Amino acid sequence: MAVLIPQKMAVATTVILASNFVAISQASGVCDCQNWADVYYRNLASCGRANELYFLSKWGFSAAYAATEPITGLPHKVCADFFRNFLSTACVNVDLLEGSKPTNSSGLQWCYVSNDCDNLNGGEYATNQIGFAQGAWSNQQSASTLAWKICEPAADAMLKHMSVQEVIDAATESDVSLSRILRLAYPAVNITYGQAAAFLEAVNDAYNATLTLEEMVDSVDTPAAVWGSTVASVHARLAAIVKSEQATVLDSLGHGDNFHVVQGRAVYEVKRTENGNMAYLGGHFADEFAVSCVLGCALPERLDAVDLETL
Repeated sequence: MAVLIPQKMAVATTVILASNFVAISQASGVCDCQNWADVYYRNLASCGRANELYFLSKWGFSAAYAATEPITGLPHKVCADFFRNFLSTACVNVDLLEGSKPTNSSGLQWCYVSNDCDNLNGGEYATNQIGFAQGAWSNQQSASTLAWKICEPAADAMLKHMSVQEVIDAATESDVSLSRILRLAYPAVNITYGQAAAFLEAVNDAYNATLTLEEMVDSVDTPAAVWGSTVASVHARLAAIVKSEQATVLDSLGHGDNFHVVQGRAVYEVKRTENGNMAYLGGHFADEFAVSCVLGCALPERLDAVDLETL
């Protein structure tokens, strides 16, 4: 049986529900991270005016001149090749070269949000187009045309909390550089794989299904004092990194595109492919680099390959 509601009560109820919906949507949606590629496609932000090029501006580089960089320049590769193609709302590192020069931004990740967001968590509000133009032209602190925030683990999807394979999958889906996304995803330490290899191999040699990862790490002998304080320091830092299971970039000399990533006892090598130049020039950025597990990974189970030549 239908229940009849007086007209005035129905109108009042509708108004209350509508106002509640508006309040809820404003409270929950305006601070959500926006899709990177969509932000640039709709000209809501100009790459380099927020944190995209922080890894350069922290050394004194002005983002105002990023547009003058040649097509082969790193700013172009970061802005045009990566961010404009990254089909994700996941937060990325404030500093592309984490660990190269520790700053107050070390370990922080960020994203663009609506200009209506009032909880930027240390981010910055947008400016108008005139203010943006003046900031760029005068070579003063560059200004974004869209607000950005520092992400929080409880509220936002963050690349650093994803596994290496999940980050690889995200790069493949967007067809962006695997080398670039891994640097934007994880913290980095100024320890090369050459310095870390012996320790990581020892951890894997200690593998036992009955042991925890922490027990495997602790079973590796601490370097003797005769080897010096640097070796002992590297051992202690690597032990903490492996135990944390936080994927971490082992930096290469000169912060190059070829490096290693360690997650737990697994070690991944990031290496430019033989046809990397052709992949890049053809716009297939995800094929420019390959990521392969070189230590501590369980191989996926599969059926024997079909012999197509005898069919």
